[in-house]
Amino acid sequence: MKNILLTTILLVLSACGGGADKKTPEINVLPSGDGGFTLQNIRFDSRDYYQGEQLTVTEGTHFEVQWVSPTSAAYRVDLYLSINGEVYSDNNKVAGLKCGSASFSLCPNATGQVQCKIDNNSLSCSFGNESVGSQPFQDKDLSSLRFIIRGCDAFSNCDVKTFNLSVQNNTGN
Repeated sequence: MKNILLTTILLVLSACGGGADKKTPEINVLPSGDGGFTLQNIRFDSRDYYQGEQLTVTEGTHFEVQWVSPTSAAYRVDLYLSINGEVYSDNNKVAGLKCGSASFSLCPNATGQVQCKIDNNSLSCSFGNESVGSQPFQDKDLSSLRFIIRGCDAFSNCDVKTFNLSVQNNTGN
């Protein structure tokens, strides 16, 4: 009788997952994995660039910036212009875009793009005819410029990509 009772208890406990200290799953918990957010396919004028690469632009002309989010869920992309090795901050932010939802017109899905231009000591970006922001700079030595793209999902998982920015004079003026 004792063996039957012990066997029955063990079967019940194993069928229920052991019982002791089992946590109830929380709602809105990220699925297993790293839960990270990684911007993909960063492109300038339809050419892929990778973290740390040199991007050359001509002063006074537009260049297109494109990216792909790992999800079409809501995310945010911020663009920065760094001078002399500064990290991204509100002080050097060019633009902030809300993306990844049909209600956001600038980048309504996982793919986003803006047009940018360096002219008169300022980097400005726009979407169509709509300006999304600009950042002035007074540094005459343009070799220290960095273009930073920071993307974050709704869970504050972020990815930062930095590119060295070389500005050539426009000889066509």
